[in-house]
Amino acid sequence: MKVNWISCKRFVIMMLNILILVQISSCTKESNLHPQQGPMPSPAPDEPVYMNLTSATQAINSNIGGYFVALPSNYTKTSNTFPLLVYMHGAGQMGNGSTDLHLLLKDGVAQVLRDKKFPGSFTVNGNTHSLIVLMPQVKSFPGTDDVKASIEMAKKKWRIDASRIYVSGLSAGSMAACDLAAQMPSQIAALVPMAGVSTDYATTDKCQRIASAKLPVWAFHSADDAQVSVDMTKGFVQRLASLNPINPPKLTIWPSGGHDAWTRAVNPDYKENGKNIYEWMLQYTK
Repeated sequence: MKVNWISCKRFVIMMLNILILVQISSCTKESNLHPQQGPMPSPAPDEPVYMNLTSATQAINSNIGGYFVALPSNYTKTSNTFPLLVYMHGAGQMGNGSTDLHLLLKDGVAQVLRDKKFPGSFTVNGNTHSLIVLMPQVKSFPGTDDVKASIEMAKKKWRIDASRIYVSGLSAGSMAACDLAAQMPSQIAALVPMAGVSTDYATTDKCQRIASAKLPVWAFHSADDAQVSVDMTKGFVQRLASLNPINPPKLTIWPSGGHDAWTRAVNPDYKENGKNIYEWMLQYTK
């Protein structure tokens, strides 16, 4: 009987291919069973920090029915405490704390956060910090009780660095922030008033209390403000400076802008001596 050598050769080649496939399959299964024997993936680089802006229709006191808050995206990934900025709005943003909350987003720091222009972190003197920003909405003109209640709520609800609590605001909110800073200056690390200061600074000891507590102040106003005279802020800062505080007060007067002294001030791109208002605040602690 003749042997078909060509057919035998094809058969042998086919069997060899089958054996090779079996070996490859076995190696793959073994690798899956013992992944630790292979190379470990490189650790992912640190993710950039951004701000998460949310609203809450939760009453803080009888005059505050809700608020906006911005938390750094890394808040839940660490057990660290965070600096707090409480920013008080003006008369044009007053509301019920629920259906009126959107009014806060039209001005000030809330608008910067809405537009996603608020940095998730700031590096100051070689240290990096991320702010928690609280913006309560008042039903009627704000007062010191509203600012104080907001701070106390924040300290209970989030991990706040008590040595880095900053207060600021615009117009009526700025006046309340100034009054609160004068009332409890040992608990505030820095004050940034915009288009409004304590109206009775000349007849009370508010400036003395702020100066004695070494509380840094950076005030903003527009020269052509027809609603709140620029002379109020100038007088407030001059009175502080006359007391020779360790931290001399800063004053920025815009040549124009009317009653809006805050839009440029809250812009993170605006800097004096290399610092925006957030970097300026963060260099101070209590």
